[in-house]
Amino acid sequence: MQFKKSKMTHEQKLIAIVALLPVIADLMEDIPLYRMCKRHGNAFIDEVRKVDDVIIKDAELDAQSQQVDIQRAFRQWLETEFKDY
Repeated sequence: MQFKKSKMTHEQKLIAIVALLPVIADLMEDIPLYRMCKRHGNAFIDEVRKVDDVIIKDAELDAQSQQVDIQRAFRQWLETEFKDY
């Protein structure tokens, strides 16, 4: 399966990543991981939280609000698309 190349700018991709990674980290916290996976998973979650804190701290209120809206929309999409799994 081939995907079309994204027409998103680097900035748009970064915004999407920064908005979605905290949601992914939250989901990872709910998964029972063991030993090495748990350690690496927790390290990933910690790094995501650090980056998120830095970006949110320096962002304007409108940008913070947009990030929260993206996160909510992503969570709703996940719940809709994966409700049967």
